[in-house]
Amino acid sequence: MGPTKAIVKENKLYEVVGGKLIKDGFASRHELDDYVNHHYLTLPVLDNAGNPWLLDGKPVYCLRGTQYETVDDQKVHLARCLNCGGMGIRADEVTVESDCIRCLACGQEFDARLEMMET
Repeated sequence: MGPTKAIVKENKLYEVVGGKLIKDGFASRHELDDYVNHHYLTLPVLDNAGNPWLLDGKPVYCLRGTQYETVDDQKVHLARCLNCGGMGIRADEVTVESDCIRCLACGQEFDARLEMMET
């Protein structure tokens, strides 16, 4: 059981499953992020422009740094684009040497395993 997946609508924080209001009255995004970080909650992943990652029209959540899940707890193999912060998804062609990821926002291709080894 992971943290409660939440979504923000009009400066109010709601459970994404069920739509129950968690808290309202946030004055700023910083205040909202602070509240989320001090409670067992998680928000959808955002790219560098502040747009949420959507997979099949549903928000994607990041748990434990690199593990991504959908609203219905389905684990998905995604990676953050180093260029724009967008959602990178595995390319269809499978090769032994690389794990080719393509960003859906900017189209950049990168190798997630190679990126991890370089950092």
